[in-house]
Amino acid sequence: MDITHEEVEKYLCKIFTGSDLLYIKYGDEDIHIEFKQPSNDVRLKANIMYNKAYDEAIFEGMLSTEDLEKLIKERNIFTQEEEDQLSRLESKLKGQEILLSKTIVVKVRQDRLKKIVSDLKSEINILRAKKISKLMMSADAKAEEERTLYLCWACTYNDDTCKLYWETYRDLLKENNLVFKDEVLSKFLRFYRGIDTKLIRYIARSNLWRIRYITSQKTSDPLFGVPTSQYTNDMLNLAYWSNYYQNIYEMLPEDRPPDLIIDDDDALDAYMQSYYDERNREDAARRSKVKTKGKLSAFDKEEVIVTQSNELYEDIKYNKPREAQRIKDKALIRKRTRRG
Repeated sequence: MDITHEEVEKYLCKIFTGSDLLYIKYGDEDIHIEFKQPSNDVRLKANIMYNKAYDEAIFEGMLSTEDLEKLIKERNIFTQEEEDQLSRLESKLKGQEILLSKTIVVKVRQDRLKKIVSDLKSEINILRAKKISKLMMSADAKAEEERTLYLCWACTYNDDTCKLYWETYRDLLKENNLVFKDEVLSKFLRFYRGIDTKLIRYIARSNLWRIRYITSQKTSDPLFGVPTSQYTNDMLNLAYWSNYYQNIYEMLPEDRPPDLIIDDDDALDAYMQSYYDERNREDAARRSKVKTKGKLSAFDKEEVIVTQSNELYEDIKYNKPREAQRIKDKALIRKRTRRG
């Protein structure tokens, strides 16, 4: 992926403001719409709408996702063979990612492995989509639809008036132009999901952003100019990946992956997974050795304690000659005095 500095700035502008401007057709007219990321207060109210819709759906006889999954399994709608195939594909994907992490120099082999990884992910997504599609009639899905509609109403503004496009939530539900309503909802969902993670990772690596991130870390200046409690999904995503890459850039030279790997998301993820797995194995082996040693005693080193009454006492050469000689001399003087 390669985008210009101007495009990076445009994405950063969206992240900093937590909003986006666009035009949507309403008949022959272009409506200026502004989407704003929901505040914590709006999210709280949306969650209440979700709970209310969920309880009503259960009362009307709809099944929860958990119960619907059991029913799907009992009736063999998503077969055990498909479950096993999904498990096998996920296992293969993990193995190919490990191979990818160990292929650093040969680019041709890297490209081949990345193609295999991409194909496996596509197969997995198809199976998962088939499974998820069976759950769309659950009470959870009905409640999520209600929450999404409420968020769309609370976050959609008329850019010309700077007010909510629909004055009340009921006005949205009563919207007669269903084509316009569906397009607004579709574009809002795209906006609400946030910028694609691949783009966020590219921005996190870019010099245009990294200088701001590092300066913020050193000066304790708010990263986005707002408290962390007010971070949008895009802000959280960018902060996470910025920290992720900063930790990689600060790795020891012998551990740090080459820039070619850092700039490749799939290769880097596989490399870091392999790196952390190796570290975990080393830590486990180290802890195991500490536990097996047990408590040490003088006899572990073939050492014994000799008292003055022992006949070998006077022949011992001590590690601390001055103190040992003083004790030895006193004992010798007492012995000779008794003899005299």
